[in-house]
Amino acid sequence: MNLSICPPLYAAALGAAGLSALFVGGLYVGVSKRVDRDEPRVVVERFGRVGLVCCAAPLLTWVAASAPGGRAASLCVAAPLWRWLGLWSPVPFRAAAVPLGLTMLLFLGPLAALGLDAAAQGPAALRERLAQRVRGRRQRLLLCRNLLVGPFAEEWVFRACTCPLLFGAGLGDAANVWGSAVCFGAAHLHHVFDGGGDVKAVAVMFVYTSLFGAYSSYLFLRTGTVAGPLAAHIFCNAMGLPDFAGVPRHPRRRLVAGCYVAGLAGFIAAVSLDAASRPPLFGSLFWAEAGAMGVAHGAFGSS
Repeated sequence: MNLSICPPLYAAALGAAGLSALFVGGLYVGVSKRVDRDEPRVVVERFGRVGLVCCAAPLLTWVAASAPGGRAASLCVAAPLWRWLGLWSPVPFRAAAVPLGLTMLLFLGPLAALGLDAAAQGPAALRERLAQRVRGRRQRLLLCRNLLVGPFAEEWVFRACTCPLLFGAGLGDAANVWGSAVCFGAAHLHHVFDGGGDVKAVAVMFVYTSLFGAYSSYLFLRTGTVAGPLAAHIFCNAMGLPDFAGVPRHPRRRLVAGCYVAGLAGFIAAVSLDAASRPPLFGSLFWAEAGAMGVAHGAFGSS
């Protein structure tokens, strides 16, 4: 059964903001004091809360999409529900592998440093470092949160349930990317309440998460599936923030620095070339591809 999602702009904007509020509220409603977010009891409790949020998010999307006063039917796109939510792709392996490869290119510098360190320390040291990450219940819970529950929940709420609303309201690619990115960044401001978080650190987190949210939304719109941004999200969480300060102290600092520069330059070139030429790679519902019979509208940067 094909569905059309064509909400008025005000409903799409309120829906996107509501999804962000739902995500944060799901973590804090009923919590009366500051808690250690890494405490096992808190992690397990939040797993349940996030699960409820993931179930409620599509319902909020549906309510916003059903608001009266949307665009004319002739301007609306009709597609199955699973395509709207990014759960199906005509090229599923490519839709996941290409975003992962693109993200690895961006992290070429950290990957080079990691590989050089592993080679210098030997396989035994590498195995010990990996073992430390899964040693003990606390570590396993944190790993599950950072690499499974967190990425899935955030991609589901802020990409699969938010981007289709903005797309259906008629926003172009850039407006969709940055609109959903701001909602994603705002949803991370709650860390100021976690164990007395520093306001400056949270501000930096807002900027970083908004930039990552823009990238992840671009991947969702470009591939038409949640698998691509999910793969990139898991990889980024596994790698952590790049250690720029450690580059000058690295024994192979010139090589590592060159990889940082090459990775960033290659990433920018790849994304820019893709946005300009729009090659037919994924058959996305949300992205107009050159020479393809797509249903998406607007060029990157249009509104």
